[in-house]
Formats: sequence, structure tokens, C-alpha cells
Amino acid sequence: MFKSVIALVLLSSIEYTVQTTGPRTVVQGTARLHFDQDNRTDCIEHTFEPIKGRLGGAVVSSQPGQPMLAFDAVTHVDNQVTIQWCRTLGSLQHVPCQTPRYFSFYVIKDSYSTDDIPKLLAEWGETDSVWDLNLDGVVNGLDLAYALGNWVNE
Repeated sequence: MFKSVIALVLLSSIEYTVQTTGPRTVVQGTARLHFDQDNRTDCIEHTFEPIKGRLGGAVVSSQPGQPMLAFDAVTHVDNQVTIQWCRTLGSLQHVPCQTPRYFSFYVIKDSYSTDDIPKLLAEWGETDSVWDLNLDGVVNGLDLAYALGNWVNE
């Protein structure tokens, strides 16, 4: 599933895509604060549609396995991720202007069934796979143990 969303809040804006592959849903995009002569302070608060699972991020990054959400506040409650970000422009900054903030996070499902095990085993030993459930960079026994530990009967 692939989805693209654009939202406007005050002068700020947020654009992102949502793509689900296997057990992983990836949300990536850009939030922008916009400033002009009359508005030197801008804020954005956005709640993403609920996605059931745990929060994660790319394995290859400065913080492996962690979401890239560099905002003032990030909450993950009841499968909803909410971001908050505010800035006040300095007096020497020319207007109009905008400040972009890029973000990326994963939501990895937290329940598995008989349909999932063959898919995980087919990716065994692969790097950069959606079946790397523990985000250590390779599909291996730890991922199988995680899937079995979060088993649900259909």
C-alpha cells in the first residue's frame, strides 16, 4: 500500500508518504514552517493515522533502528504518532522564508501468524529486508524468535 498526504496547519505544512511492505510501514516526508513579515513564529502539530506496531527507523543511520523525528515533541500513544514543532525567526532573517525538517520512521507490526513465517524464512540472511524485525541489519534467528514471541492464533 502506498499513500501520499499533504496537510496545512496555519502557515506550516507537512507532506509525507506512507508505504507498507510486509510487516513494515514506512512514513517519510517533510514538515515546513513558513514565515512572512506578519508571522515570525510558526508551529506545526500533526498526528499521523494510527498504525498498529512499534516505532523504529533505518538500520543505516547515525542512530541505527531509531526513528528520525527531530521535532520539539514526539509522542507514540495508542498506535498514533504525534509531532510538535515551533520556531521563532530571528530579527535578521529575511522574509518570506521557510524552514524544512525531514523525517522518516517505521512502524513494525507486533503480531505474527502462519502467513508470516515462510516470508521471514525466505529472506533469511538478507540485509536491508523488511523482515529484519529487530533492526540489527540482517534477517536471522533473532527475527524468527521475535516473530514467534509475538505469535497470535488466527
